[in-house]
Amino acid sequence: MTTPSADPLPWWRDRRLLLLVAVTVVLRLLIEGLWPFEACVRDECMYLFTAERMAEGQGMTASNGWIWAPAHVFLLAVTHKLSWGNAAVLKVPQALFCGVAVVTLFRLTQRVASERAAVAAAWIYALHPTIVFFATRLWSETIYATLLLLGLLGLMRARDAGSLRKAALTGALVGLCVLLRGVATYMLPIFALGLLWGRLRERRAWGQALVLALAAALVVAPYSAYATHKFGTFIISDRTMGQMMWLGNNDFPPITFDIGNGQLTQRKYSGYAGQGREHCAPKEQPVERDRCETAAGKAWIRDNPQEFLRRVPLRLAQLFNPNSFLTRHLRQGGWKHLPSAVDELICAAVALVALLTVLGSALGVWSRRLGAYALVVGLTTAYHLAAVAALAGLSRYRVPLDVIWLPFAGIFLANPVATLRAVIHPWWRSLGTAATLCVLLWLMLWFLPAGFPWWETDYPLWSGWFQ
Repeated sequence: MTTPSADPLPWWRDRRLLLLVAVTVVLRLLIEGLWPFEACVRDECMYLFTAERMAEGQGMTASNGWIWAPAHVFLLAVTHKLSWGNAAVLKVPQALFCGVAVVTLFRLTQRVASERAAVAAAWIYALHPTIVFFATRLWSETIYATLLLLGLLGLMRARDAGSLRKAALTGALVGLCVLLRGVATYMLPIFALGLLWGRLRERRAWGQALVLALAAALVVAPYSAYATHKFGTFIISDRTMGQMMWLGNNDFPPITFDIGNGQLTQRKYSGYAGQGREHCAPKEQPVERDRCETAAGKAWIRDNPQEFLRRVPLRLAQLFNPNSFLTRHLRQGGWKHLPSAVDELICAAVALVALLTVLGSALGVWSRRLGAYALVVGLTTAYHLAAVAALAGLSRYRVPLDVIWLPFAGIFLANPVATLRAVIHPWWRSLGTAATLCVLLWLMLWFLPAGFPWWETDYPLWSGWFQ
């Protein structure tokens, strides 16, 4: 592992980072200027609707039966207030958040890998088509991924310094992640383990883990108390498990909204959903719906164990779909006046960069020991894969994972030849690398043709998987 210099230049005095920040922010603002936000899509619409009611003074409310995590809705509500009803203005701060993210990613990769890997990882982030696209929309991934990167950098700094203050700051960042997306709730023990890894006999490490947990709890507790009181049931951040159970464990195959493997129109969605069980409670009763749909989903799994297991690889393929929401957006004419050839090039770039990120990260992970960072990211990845395998997959869910995998991809891109040599020996490393790449390629090629209408989807490798 390469240790960074004790006193690196501030980013505003480092020409490389200044250029990275400028490219990252300007590219996102340029796209927003050329193709301004016109219409929301699915979850975006629910976020906006909930934010409007919050701006009107109603506090946190359910939307279509979902009780979302509050932080992204709160940011939209504040923007709605400050911009006289135009919450889409949040995309300007999102572009600035990306500037913070690219510097954080550079420092993090510099710390856990090397200077060259940091440059490579940061440039992938700056130019990654899907990551760029999400910064021009109103889903929560952009800000969430930035806070996650900051938390990971804080974790590594807290370990190196043994500082309780830095551990507390890391805990606060994890708490903010929980308030942005409820799935982050169960990452807190993973971060605590990251502080303890290799330091189990150090009292300071246990103190840091305790401070981390307390700081996260203090950030989340006020909203948790408010939501628990308002909705009449214990809520940490969100209540969405029941809805996810209904989508993923029902008599119809798991519903997604990606290009080629989802129900993209409301009419198709309604007809598709009509094949399964009806909701067991109205959307006006979100807590009861969450409770009974969770129970119904568990009952479906118990009654259909073979079908549940058969769906696991399908859900993971949905997660690893190399086509993204940007592909869908382009295929639906979202970026107007682009020549069709340019659309095709961008769609190809989306898939190629996704393959590079995922497969390059796998090679980077297997090429060397990366200590606590690899542990935390590995467990975080395993946790997300388990959640997707049990519920439903979507390429959108991979965006924050792609971001925290980039340091590993940077290792590969910084020195591909050395990385490939490193994964050959010893035998267990070469075997692990080969097995990982084979599984990832299988999952990523599953829906690859779906992003390209001219591709024959009855090619034997994918035959039967698209229904």
